[in-house]
Amino acid sequence: MGGVRGDRDDPRLDQPDQRFTLPFDAADPRYAGSEEASREHRRELVPAEGPGLHPHSRAARILRIGVPAVFFAGVLLVVAVFFVGLDPGSTVEVVGEEAAVRAAVIDRPRRVCLNDQNPCAWLTLFDDRLLAFNTSGPIRDEYGRMGVSWCASSGYFGANSTGSRYDPAGRVVRGPAPRGMDRFDLRVRDGRVLIDFRSLTTGLQAHRVDEVVPPAGQHCDEIPFDREADLDLSAG
Repeated sequence: MGGVRGDRDDPRLDQPDQRFTLPFDAADPRYAGSEEASREHRRELVPAEGPGLHPHSRAARILRIGVPAVFFAGVLLVVAVFFVGLDPGSTVEVVGEEAAVRAAVIDRPRRVCLNDQNPCAWLTLFDDRLLAFNTSGPIRDEYGRMGVSWCASSGYFGANSTGSRYDPAGRVVRGPAPRGMDRFDLRVRDGRVLIDFRSLTTGLQAHRVDEVVPPAGQHCDEIPFDREADLDLSAG
């Protein structure tokens, strides 16, 4: 009366006083169907494939190899940029033969630039010694190729933007400059004058200046534009 009639071979049929309910799913192992029916409804389990690539697919293998390769290639590229691509090259400017350079600056200083660009130096002769003063003064407003100019009448260097004045030795004469003109490293090798624009010596602090070189003539209230400032040894 109650329950569902099952297979006649079901051992539970020998116990009519006990109720039981057969499962509705024929693939359930508790299903009291025939052995043949069980084989027909037997489930076959297959590997589940969720969203995305299968871990054993060809595309997944390519990604496992390609992503690390791209990463390491990027690292190598960054290293190459910093050690090769951004290499500024030589900072040493070969000016020329010492005798020719001395002859060119014996009457006045001449301007020499690294690869015809900034930074630049005033190449001058003081106490029979060649010096290369930075054309950029110690104050930000004095920076640049023409930051510090040269006054022909007094023989002083000066910055029109700030009013700072420096004697032929690069020491502060007057103005707001906290120190004298900085000097690039200059040396003579195999008879040629070389300026290293990476090596810089700061000028003497203004408060430590005991004496200055007197001006050769009248001071320049406004230093005029110098059209003959750049050193040219081709004529010699």
